[in-house]
Amino acid sequence: MRVALYARVSTADKDQDPENQLQVLRREAERAGDVVYKEYVDEDSGRKSSRKAFQQLLSDAGKRRFDMVRVWDLSRFSREGIEKVFEHTSVLEQCGVSFWSYSEPMLNTAGPMKDFMKAVLSWAAGYYSERLSENVKQGLHRKKAQAALKGEAYVHGRRALAPAVVEEIRALQQDGLSVRKISAATGVAVGTLHKYLVKPVVAEEAR
Repeated sequence: MRVALYARVSTADKDQDPENQLQVLRREAERAGDVVYKEYVDEDSGRKSSRKAFQQLLSDAGKRRFDMVRVWDLSRFSREGIEKVFEHTSVLEQCGVSFWSYSEPMLNTAGPMKDFMKAVLSWAAGYYSERLSENVKQGLHRKKAQAALKGEAYVHGRRALAPAVVEEIRALQQDGLSVRKISAATGVAVGTLHKYLVKPVVAEEAR
């Protein structure tokens, strides 16, 4: 099996070295008889990071360049909360790529529990997507109510994305990722992405 290894450290991880994570992941891959396709490493500066290695990993997953992603634990895979973890692992599953965590084997989508975990991830991704939608609606209603109290008209809109983010979105599109996968990789809502993508957009069913 072709596997990708992903490691991440930040300035908050005192004296941490990604090599510590990678050594364990290499050993486990060798024990399973897997072939390491590539090692993806992000070193955060402590500020918000674009995590270029992580985005490259998602892009390569969409091209089926490997069959599994191995990580030390979920906190290394995503620092954005369990919702994003479920989103990212669901994207991998859509690409036919399994997810394997050294520290949380019960969450692995490979092995005897893979069908169960795929079902859990599918449910969780849908649940959090629905909850996010409801939170957005509630936020809009609250802003409209606040504007009404002030005697103002509320106009819904979004700030324009930073040029670097737009460039990143279009680069992922050129790599062949679908809108949904680009959204998962960048954190930009699907509805917003359509304003910045270069047509034609890769169809979901094609990927």
